[in-house]
Amino acid sequence: MRLPNFIVGGALKAGTTSLNYYLKQHPDVYMCPLKEPRYFAYEIDNPDHVQGRGLYFPIKTWEQYTTLFAEAGEQSVIGEVSPHYMISQIAPQGIHDRLPNVKLLFSLRQPVKRAYSVYWHQVRLGDENRPVEEALVEGEYALTHGLYAHWLRNWYALFAPEQIKVILFDDLLRDPLGAYVDVCHFLEIDDTFVPDMTVRNKGGAMKNERLGRLYERLKKHPLRQKLDPLVPQGVRSALVKTHDQNLQEPPPMPPALQQRLNAFYCEDIAELEQMLQRDLSAWRS
Repeated sequence: MRLPNFIVGGALKAGTTSLNYYLKQHPDVYMCPLKEPRYFAYEIDNPDHVQGRGLYFPIKTWEQYTTLFAEAGEQSVIGEVSPHYMISQIAPQGIHDRLPNVKLLFSLRQPVKRAYSVYWHQVRLGDENRPVEEALVEGEYALTHGLYAHWLRNWYALFAPEQIKVILFDDLLRDPLGAYVDVCHFLEIDDTFVPDMTVRNKGGAMKNERLGRLYERLKKHPLRQKLDPLVPQGVRSALVKTHDQNLQEPPPMPPALQQRLNAFYCEDIAELEQMLQRDLSAWRS
């Protein structure tokens, strides 16, 4: 039985879909066919998790989880992507218990921009109808996810620093190939293989809400994983193109909200700078 030796654990809306797409093309890498199994974040004593309220958990048992990697061949790296792991209270310990030698990757995005992106993602899903000023307040999930230093402390407490790699979404946007090569070095795989990087996961506000809601429901349908392999690539590409054409840039963030969120994240960003030994002054502006 082969198990993951690499996990992309977050953050949400910070390029993890693109990373998954790039890495699954690499001949030395087997990526889990189910993106976001979320197994290690599933709480068996949480009624919301058990009854399926809120975040969907497609994988609930260790047996189901190991089956996801049954078709892994001789690739040196076996991985999965579950961005919700980073903020889970139980995922760090669960992963350490089951996969103590695993390598962990976290991609971080400027937290104010990430929170705003999450808000519009929830609007697209039909899960959010409050004004943005009411939705992005202290205590809300969209904001707490961006307290990166707070969450990363839990991972550094259990795993050796050399097992953890943190990259920035800014770098992934500015130089995707360079960021990809950096990840290859971390995984100790051939960095001369160049994947197709033309496909990017796109977000934003919807032009046609009915079309957008239909697309999001199809993405979340339980049968999607079984049907995906049967859909011709041309049809899949056409669906993605239609989805992207239905998105537009959201309106600018209200200045007062941006100022409030900058203040909210200020201390965490300062701690993160020390943790990563990297200048993040651009995040404060």
